Amino acid sequence: MPLIYLDSRNLTRRRERTGSLLWTLLLSFLLVCGLAACGDVSTAPTAPKGPGALTITTTTLPNGTVNQPYATTVGASGGITPYTWSVTPALPANLSFDQTTGAITGIPAAQGTTGHTFTLQDSSSPVQTVQQSLSFTINSAPLQPTITTTSLPNGTVGQAYNQPVQATGGTGALTWSVVAGTLPQNLSLNPTTGAISGTPTAAGPSSFTVRVADTAGQADTQALSILINQPTPPNITTTTPLPGGTVGQAYSQALQATGGTGTLVWSLFGGSLPANLALSSAGTISGTPTNTGTSNFTVKVTDALSQSDTQLLSITISPLPPPLTITTTTLPGGTVGQAYSQPLQATGGTGTLVWSLFGGSLPANLALSSAGTISGTPTNTGTSNFTVKVTDALSQSDTQPLSITISAATTPLTITTNSLPEGRRNRPYTDTLKASGGTIPYTWSVTPALPSGLTLAPATGVISGTPTATSNINHNFTVRDSTNQTTTKELNLRIRN
Repeated sequence: MPLIYLDSRNLTRRRERTGSLLWTLLLSFLLVCGLAACGDVSTAPTAPKGPGALTITTTTLPNGTVNQPYATTVGASGGITPYTWSVTPALPANLSFDQTTGAITGIPAAQGTTGHTFTLQDSSSPVQTVQQSLSFTINSAPLQPTITTTSLPNGTVGQAYNQPVQATGGTGALTWSVVAGTLPQNLSLNPTTGAISGTPTAAGPSSFTVRVADTAGQADTQALSILINQPTPPNITTTTPLPGGTVGQAYSQALQATGGTGTLVWSLFGGSLPANLALSSAGTISGTPTNTGTSNFTVKVTDALSQSDTQLLSITISPLPPPLTITTTTLPGGTVGQAYSQPLQATGGTGTLVWSLFGGSLPANLALSSAGTISGTPTNTGTSNFTVKVTDALSQSDTQPLSITISAATTPLTITTNSLPEGRRNRPYTDTLKASGGTIPYTWSVTPALPSGLTLAPATGVISGTPTATSNINHNFTVRDSTNQTTTKELNLRIRN
């Protein structure tokens, strides 16, 4: 093996070269690692964003009112502030537009609708610009509130009073107040409705001024007055005598009065009412009297203000009326096909009498009216038995059994006399008229009257007497049977000297 010889200087130089190489490798490693780290995007800083899109956010403008303060702001978003605004054409007179904030303010002076283009620029680079067309309406000024009530009705002490004060125009809710003078005692003005109400407690005139104001600050005033009168005292209008009563029958009579204030209270002020009658505080005398006679007494009425009036009155209580009694006990017969009418009779009772069928049945086609008449035209023969009832106003009643016999139709009623014998003046005359058919008895009559001195007997048809003057005229002789059939014949009666 060859011998290698290294001296100390060579060894030192070799060590230096080795150290330099290690440092070079270390630096290279660090550089590679650093470059690798720079490529990790998860840890890299975020790049700054650009400005958003500039937008005018207002799409409509609120309406304004002439001579009323106006304020609104045209809104925007996006871009970079500060903004710069402009508008064309110019806004209505007396309104201003803030180019920095977009605020519209002022007091418009004229009504109308105008169109405007609003332009907005932001502070970005390059500058963003947007526009928005908007209409602007100014309404006419609201009518000023005007009080239309110029006078108010009078009131009365102790009686409720309620009277509205009226107004026209104005904006929004109206507010009422009294700005001068005073209302009548215990009356007040409603600040919302304008009604003056209450119950006055003192008489006399009151003058005052009312004011009405709207939400726009407009107002009007009106001088008014109210006269409060003294109350009218009550006056009893019921006079004597009061309606009479009947022993054992309920009695009720209301007393009447005018005027007064509030509820009227009645009382007995003197004398005494009929036994078992009483006067209520509401003014009604009622009860069931037990004794006959006339009672004199004084009543008093008092109102809520202690005003009063008195009145002397009287009531007469009578005994019970005679008992109600049907006096009809029999009824005439009828004939088939011939009209029938027969009133029923009664005595006693009180007030209107009411008749009714109480049992059985009437002949066919006959009826009983409430006034007590049986009528109709019978259609069947035979005897009908029935009971009638009559009732008075005091509910007293009586009944009576009755019957009606309906006969078949008879032969026609005929006057069989065809001529009359002549007579002589101042000499006795007699002749008898004859008839057949119908239903006896007959009843005779004549028109015109017979010659002086002669008479016709209704029951017999006998013409008799001594004529005192000559005559030669025709006479109508009529006969009636018991079923009311009638017939008439013209006959000549001559009286000569």
